[in-house]
Amino acid sequence: MRVSSIDLRIPLRNPPARLLSSSYAVAAVGLLVAGCSTPGLSTPARSLSSRFPTPPPATSSGRPQTVELTSSMAPFTLPQAVSRPTVFAAGDGLLIVGGLTAADTTTQDILRVALPAGTVSPAGRLPVPVHDAAGATVNGRDLVFGGGSSAVTSAVQDVTPGSSARLISHLPQPRADLVAISDGKAGYVLGGYDGTQGSTTILRTRDGMTFAVVGALPVSVRYPAVAALGGSIWLFGGEHGGKQVTEVQRIDLRTGHGSVAGHLPSPLAHAGAFTLSGEVLVAGGRVGPAVSDRILRFDPARVRFTAAGRLPAGRSDFGVAVIGGTAYLVGGESPKPVNTVIQVRAQAGGTP
Repeated sequence: MRVSSIDLRIPLRNPPARLLSSSYAVAAVGLLVAGCSTPGLSTPARSLSSRFPTPPPATSSGRPQTVELTSSMAPFTLPQAVSRPTVFAAGDGLLIVGGLTAADTTTQDILRVALPAGTVSPAGRLPVPVHDAAGATVNGRDLVFGGGSSAVTSAVQDVTPGSSARLISHLPQPRADLVAISDGKAGYVLGGYDGTQGSTTILRTRDGMTFAVVGALPVSVRYPAVAALGGSIWLFGGEHGGKQVTEVQRIDLRTGHGSVAGHLPSPLAHAGAFTLSGEVLVAGGRVGPAVSDRILRFDPARVRFTAAGRLPAGRSDFGVAVIGGTAYLVGGESPKPVNTVIQVRAQAGGTP
């Protein structure tokens, strides 16, 4: 389905003074949206990988080459337990923004983790405290979209290192439990919940202040995992109507068309997705009430999942960023908020 782009310029409003409670939490790791007339994307999506990846090369047998994974706890911890943060790759380190503490309060803290030493230092405070927000890097600016506090918020906040965090605009509607992603020049926001119902609208922004409607999801979902591969954005599972779902949704970035392309092996929500060595991996999450430690490898050609390994502990609702060949799964719940970071590394392997 092709949808005409509509520019919506949203005036800046004063942010609410009250903090948002976790009862309105919205889980977000990274958001992706498809443009109806947008050309195929191939430039950086910093919160996932250095580039929108292409599928891994095929072996002489014609089957795709796979990577072998190692997974371990990082040798450093966070100052306090936090779940549902927004995480950016920031140079050779991590930027950890907001989240929900073990005391069930939303934090304004912004932390910088220098790698590989793992030194953690304060890097500012959010104007609007949020958890379950979504983050994307747009034209070099680290932007946080929506999230939860004492209510679902529409705030768009610029947390780029080197300047004070600031509120720069608002989404057309409040949204939390969402995801977001960027091609480096444009950011895409999709999924989530406005406080009353789920949202199917896919938004694109080139500056964090003006938003265009560029498509729609076939199924409204909260807490999905999201990734980009080649010319498509993929949403994995999530919650619809209060239930975990198996739908794998594909958005064609050349046409803006969204479809249900397949299904997960079982219902899954609150998981994270990331790309290593050209492969999309879906990790952790909740399967029913249980917190999962599974890592699944996704084959987009066949819309098929295979076991790729396990996390050192079950984990859901974490933030994720990829730096070099390592994915960092930051904080999260196991099942309560934790202060640990999981590292997942890739090296060339064989065939599936």
